[in-house]
Amino acid sequence: MNLTDVRLWSAAAVTTAMLLSGAANSNCDFDTDDADGPDFLDKIIECEEQQSSGNQSQESSRTNSSAAATQLYGDGSLTNSGIIERPVAAAGTLSHYADKSFVARQPYSLRPDAKFEESVTIAIQKLHLEMAHYCARGWDIERQWTEANSQQQGDFFLHYRFRCTAA
Repeated sequence: MNLTDVRLWSAAAVTTAMLLSGAANSNCDFDTDDADGPDFLDKIIECEEQQSSGNQSQESSRTNSSAAATQLYGDGSLTNSGIIERPVAAAGTLSHYADKSFVARQPYSLRPDAKFEESVTIAIQKLHLEMAHYCARGWDIERQWTEANSQQQGDFFLHYRFRCTAA
């Protein structure tokens, strides 16, 4: 293998790493001629630093906005007055809390021996029923995520953060 081959493989490896890291989809636009430049690696490092600082600010804004959401599971949410509360509504009733955010969760299982009632399909259906219960005129799903249930391997909690529409 000669020096030219090594450079080509190095450039290909760096370009692949850049694509996999998501740097190519950010504000750091590179074309194929940039890989030949002497400062190409410095540009990639600078781009990754910009991305990591952007991800940290997005995470902090997400954390700040999640503090305003009312938890519909567990003990509830801590209010400004220092009291933990959770909204309770009569079964079968539909309410609408315009522009209010909630976080709901439902358990599901991916274990091979799990019953159909424990499937992610049923968890999604229950979450939609809960969203309709608090947001009878509609809602926007702001975020969806899953956490492992530490009690049983293969079991998870599906979370939805949603906001009732203004109308």
